[in-house]
Amino acid sequence: MNAYRTLHEHPTPIPTPAAVRLSSSLLGGAAVAVLSTDLSRGAQVALAAACVLLGLLFPLVHPYRRRVREYRRARGAGFSPQVWQFLPLFFLWLALMLAPLLAPAPTWASALLLLAAAGWLYLTFPHIDSTRALAYLPAQA
Repeated sequence: MNAYRTLHEHPTPIPTPAAVRLSSSLLGGAAVAVLSTDLSRGAQVALAAACVLLGLLFPLVHPYRRRVREYRRARGAGFSPQVWQFLPLFFLWLALMLAPLLAPAPTWASALLLLAAAGWLYLTFPHIDSTRALAYLPAQA
């Protein structure tokens, strides 16, 4: 229960916008799912790469990133990516590597892959984009 209490004692000051979180998560899930379809390997890779690139692009160009930078600057905290931010992405990478082994999977299996990968990304997105870490920054400098 201690972790649960800590979570509620440190609310996220700038939450990831739902549209960014959902769209990036669905695009990440689609990248995994498309690799399990019966499309040609070239089409699978092109679609998966497009999904991953768009999924990365949405959070980077959204205006909430400016607010995050200003919040960090106001508290004297610079930004350098940390290893813990990328650990949740290991499971997505593993799914991307293993999904072609299922090809050509039935449609329902591809849909399950999409839901599983998108669900994982949706749950871990605030840690990946570092908005959750803002809750633990000290008061203004």
